[in-house]
Amino acid sequence: MSYIRMIAIALIALATVPSYANTQPYYVEVWANVLYGTDGHPIQYSLVDEDKYPLAFANNVKARVAKTKVPPAEADGIPATLRSGVRLDFLVTPSADGGGQVKMTGLSMSPIPTKRYAASYPDDIGRTGGWEGAVEAACTVGVDGKCRLIEVKALPGMPESVRRFAKASLEGWSFIPQELAGKPIEGEYVFRVRLHTLDTYPEDFRQDRFLRLLHSR
Repeated sequence: MSYIRMIAIALIALATVPSYANTQPYYVEVWANVLYGTDGHPIQYSLVDEDKYPLAFANNVKARVAKTKVPPAEADGIPATLRSGVRLDFLVTPSADGGGQVKMTGLSMSPIPTKRYAASYPDDIGRTGGWEGAVEAACTVGVDGKCRLIEVKALPGMPESVRRFAKASLEGWSFIPQELAGKPIEGEYVFRVRLHTLDTYPEDFRQDRFLRLLHSR
């Protein structure tokens, strides 16, 4: 576990991305499936659901992934390959002329989510007008791609229902586990979500349905 966390910190983030338009600023999460060689450089990589992104944007993201580097991996003291999901987060700010700016806001490594699940929205939060808050949960992903252990973190005073929501949601997720020397290993996925009772977030077809569901609450 500590090795994977160390690698996540060591990933290199690069410069610019091409722009594409929408009506309001919005976030885009892009996943890549990457095989790192024994020297820590990518030797194979592909984007998850690549066909849903504009070609120029997808090519730019792959160029970023190609330039990432991780500390060389070892298995039993022998140099080994490492396969992992690489998540890239972008903030898209459209302009009036149909162009815009795309800024990368985060880059990390973890198992790749293949199934996302949203538990029932906390009733007490839903009845509280204007409430909003954030919760974070760390999921230890086992070699079977399921959450083996879930640790929920929240600010003091956070309703217990929100903690239960985060835990119950992650229990329904599935992942592609990371691999060391071609064998599945445990990894960590961090789930962060902001809950609120105001319908102020724009609908965006580029965001997956799970995020849109949370934003519409």
